[in-house]
Amino acid sequence: MRKSTMLSLLFVAVSAVVPGCSCVARDAETYKNDTRSLLETRNKAIKDCYDVALTTDPKTDGEVVVNFTVEKKTGKIISVEADKARTKAPDSLSKCIVDAIDGLILDPVDQRDGQATFSWKFRANEPKPAEEEAPAPTS
Repeated sequence: MRKSTMLSLLFVAVSAVVPGCSCVARDAETYKNDTRSLLETRNKAIKDCYDVALTTDPKTDGEVVVNFTVEKKTGKIISVEADKARTKAPDSLSKCIVDAIDGLILDPVDQRDGQATFSWKFRANEPKPAEEEAPAPTS
């Protein structure tokens, strides 16, 4: 009799914990795609970062490479840092992008931490050459 009571208690404890966890176990490709989709929600903020950089230098271009962790059980993007060795853009642009994505939350959360590297490439529009007027015909 005692044995069945312990099993019943164990079942109750497990059933109380399991429904509260909406964790998934993504494969690598799904994790990458879901994280990319999450980052894309900040496209406007990242474009704004670049627009501000262009006001300082209209020829601003380059690549910003960012490393971060997607924390297991919370889905929160943490430890966001620009990869200084691979980033070829102004520090102010890198910092703005880091700030734009820091703290985003991947939902549903995953059972594992995710280590990620994403990059954004920026290229300033080349100024259009001045149009030359055709010389007037002479007679």
